[in-house]
Amino acid sequence: MTDLKPVTKVFISYTHVVPDQSLAYFLVDYLVNRGHRVFVDTNIPVGFEWAAEIKCQIEASDFFVVLLSKDSIRSAMVREEVTLAYRLSKRTERALIILPVRVGFQGELPYDLGAYLNPIQYALWLNHESYESIGEQISSAIESAIALPNPGKSNDEEASTSCIQALAAVTEHLGAPLPSADLRLETGAIKVGSPFYIERSSDSELKKYAVMQDTTTIVKGMRQIGKSSLLARAYAAFPNHERQAFYLDFQLIDQSDLVSLQSLLRYIARKLAKFFKTKIKPHDVWDDEFGPKENLTDFIEDAILMETKSTLLFLFDEADLVFRFPYCKEFFAIVRVWHNQRATKDCWSRLNLIISHSTDPSLWIKDSTQSPFNVGYRITLEEFNASQVSRLNSIHGAPLKTTSEIEALMRLIGGHPFLVRQCLYTLATSGASLSELNKVAANENGPFGDHLRQYLWPLQEDKDLREALQEILRRGGCDDEVHFQRLCSAGLVTGDSRTAASLRCELYSRYFEKHL
Repeated sequence: MTDLKPVTKVFISYTHVVPDQSLAYFLVDYLVNRGHRVFVDTNIPVGFEWAAEIKCQIEASDFFVVLLSKDSIRSAMVREEVTLAYRLSKRTERALIILPVRVGFQGELPYDLGAYLNPIQYALWLNHESYESIGEQISSAIESAIALPNPGKSNDEEASTSCIQALAAVTEHLGAPLPSADLRLETGAIKVGSPFYIERSSDSELKKYAVMQDTTTIVKGMRQIGKSSLLARAYAAFPNHERQAFYLDFQLIDQSDLVSLQSLLRYIARKLAKFFKTKIKPHDVWDDEFGPKENLTDFIEDAILMETKSTLLFLFDEADLVFRFPYCKEFFAIVRVWHNQRATKDCWSRLNLIISHSTDPSLWIKDSTQSPFNVGYRITLEEFNASQVSRLNSIHGAPLKTTSEIEALMRLIGGHPFLVRQCLYTLATSGASLSELNKVAANENGPFGDHLRQYLWPLQEDKDLREALQEILRRGGCDDEVHFQRLCSAGLVTGDSRTAASLRCELYSRYFEKHL
């Protein structure tokens, strides 16, 4: 009796635009005809069932094909799917194999996507070429383990100016916002810079604090309000920033490096050693008898601070990601120690710290003497005001013609920086009126559909968080402070307290009243 060969399961991640969608549908037919089971998201009603099904299908797949185009690299949902696929590619049993396909785009991938996909070989489809060759390359990779033809690159390899310019050309130079800030576009280090960036008072504040002696600066703000962009500009403004300012985005740290305090601090030590090209290496000072906190502190002092007379800057972006781990108090205690060391050791006065976060640290760190969040300078990022929205509207060619239209836009989406930019970009490029956009704003195929759907994933996975949001929708408040803070940090709700909470804007209210 002959054993039946198991069916290979393939997930295709793409955006619903041309040519991405037509290539995705071609690949479905091509691979199904070769006996594979292929999943695309065309037949699932959007809602919690949709979010659960997407996650389930990726987890059950053997191969993950992601189509990367000038449009999909801006997709929040493609990011969510790629992030999950990357984690599954690291599992010890039945690792998911990722197969990237560049769709008419050969520029640098955005910072966050590139962290996952740069090292992987990829296929390339150029405009007007037949889809057939892509089908052959993908099927060969699936059936015969033949590598895709274009080589990946190490994330340590510096991106070329032309590739960064190509990325800027389809994003910042068009006014098309990325869901996550890209340090290389934000800094203008190679004269890319965004003409659509609106400076706020926080920009000059942070630049000033960054270059002062022995400063700790805390930057707080909800998701997508511009914290990373603000840090990027402080990084660029720091003297000799490429050699003396170290930037770490906690969102891009592998799960394997976050499992324990020891693994996280060893990871930070390795990153510091690589960045500063230290003569002393982490293993030279690491001694398990003293514990990881003392080891990392000794490494920073001996290998970095004692080797320079210049002021150095550490920027920790989205550091509150550590709050979800049991060792969070210990981690932030060590950062507080670095701050305190300035009083007793001159070398530590040469280290400036900038830490960005979204949620209230007091929920996780009860002992104020062990927290870095209650010392130094503090900056709270707020939404755009009407004047700033008006300036951004002018930069986009004034698709909003009157003050009343600007007020109507702010009733719909508030001053949420990402949503304001997405709205103005859509109006400027589509020629639609604000009234027309408003009618479809909360629809799945509307201009904010991708942004809205990304929230269904975490809400589907967290029943308590979902119920807290439902509670706020029903009665304007919720009973749990932690859930309120998490919803605030995500940018979904606002309010002075959990008992006086509401959805942040009309767009969110309309969408979640329909889907919760």
